[in-house]
Amino acid sequence: MPRYSFSLFISAIFFFAIINWSCSKIDTTSIGQDLIPAVDNVTTFADTLEINATQGVFFDTTRISSTDNHTLGCITNDPVFGTTKADVFVELKPPFFPYYFGNAGDTIDPVVNPAPNTSGFDSLVLCLSFKGLYGDTTMKHRFNVFKIDKDATDFRNFSYKLDYQPVTAESIGSAEFLPTDVKNIIRFPGSRKDTVTNQLRIKLDQSFLSEFVASLDTSAGSTSIFRSDSLYKNLLRGFAIKTGELDKSNALFYVDLNSPNTRLEVHYKKRRNAILDTAFSSFYFSTTSSASVSSSGHANYLKRDSSQSEFIKSPSADALYLQTGPGTYATLKIPRLTNFPNSIIHKAEIIIEQIPASTTVLADLDKVLAPPQYLYIDLLDTISPVSYKPIYYDLNPTVHYNPDNSLFFFPTGGVDFGYFGGYVQKKNNALGNSIYYYSFNISRYVQNLVTKRTSNYTLRLYAPHNLTYYNNVFAFKNSLANGRIKVGSGSNINYKLRLRIVYSKI
Repeated sequence: MPRYSFSLFISAIFFFAIINWSCSKIDTTSIGQDLIPAVDNVTTFADTLEINATQGVFFDTTRISSTDNHTLGCITNDPVFGTTKADVFVELKPPFFPYYFGNAGDTIDPVVNPAPNTSGFDSLVLCLSFKGLYGDTTMKHRFNVFKIDKDATDFRNFSYKLDYQPVTAESIGSAEFLPTDVKNIIRFPGSRKDTVTNQLRIKLDQSFLSEFVASLDTSAGSTSIFRSDSLYKNLLRGFAIKTGELDKSNALFYVDLNSPNTRLEVHYKKRRNAILDTAFSSFYFSTTSSASVSSSGHANYLKRDSSQSEFIKSPSADALYLQTGPGTYATLKIPRLTNFPNSIIHKAEIIIEQIPASTTVLADLDKVLAPPQYLYIDLLDTISPVSYKPIYYDLNPTVHYNPDNSLFFFPTGGVDFGYFGGYVQKKNNALGNSIYYYSFNISRYVQNLVTKRTSNYTLRLYAPHNLTYYNNVFAFKNSLANGRIKVGSGSNINYKLRLRIVYSKI
């Protein structure tokens, strides 16, 4: 080969490499925007490919771990998606056994509601660390506390599914408050420095307090619940905090069991050297087992009921209903990709747009029951066993990963959302009204498909709380049950689900 021909050959390879590298860039990223050629319909083309979508509902198998924020509350007024109910179950324990209140030298009488100049116990308060809210902040909520039945339930440290409910015994307390109340500063009696905020506080019944402190003797042979972990469980296997489902309650609270703000507060008056003082001791969620204390049990029950909703009873034919897990999904098929001509793909972008509410009431509801912060797309692999796997190439273009490899199926460091997309955004529709939308960059995936004629997979679109591949579960960006949105399907005229593709023919 002549020298000049070889040089031209090398230059051509370099040129096409640059073009191929830049073809995966998309409008949502600043890198490479100036490398996407203008569409002139001579050398560079733009097209919109139809997407056929089918609605689906998850038969959820989500398990809740102790490190996840647990969900508590109810959504009773959502005619589009239906109702949601969430209860929390938790075991709170002393930090050691045998346990004693106060410090060495303190005297505390085992009496409830002591006289003004007498030591004794004043109250029990169940506290949950508040981490966030989804829904309406203007309506009251009611939470009822029950003992978990020690004889009927093997409640333990385990990642239960969201349909698990330990058997409960008698009611031991309740409280009603507005979501905004949890941000109030609480100052403890007799203390200038002890305060707390962002906490759900439920005072327990005095009858339960009497049972709780009936015996403080922890000497050998004692049956006091403060003698050992097993004796403590004989009285209190755990707490069940259940939503009271007040009319128009429309919010979910997120609580952190591992936070020091989640605790059982025991308030009392103690005497030392003839001086009476107020104090409180705290029992916490035990994350690990020690020599005297076993790890605490926990569970989160969450139930969706869409039987009376628009989504089930009268769904729009040109709409998809997406609800954060445990929720719904849609399968997407793009038939024209199968025989798409071999091309340089400059951009391939799936666009998903919200259908605006049809009434003022529903529009107001959309403001408080906001859309998922993130949507996600993966692939349906129909080769036995049928399963889902991550999309090729585009989750994070700076990291090598292989969806077909059970060890390296996901990019280290996770999804590059700035590149891949999937996060909620706002824009104005044709009428000038603000709507939410999402977009996904699948340029590299499409480039590989049209160049190498690989499988044109069915896609799954959903708003996960966590991801599961090859029996591995890891957290995604969305909080549990946080988000719902009605979007256009591929047949929607005004809010069309579509693949926009910019390419040059080879």
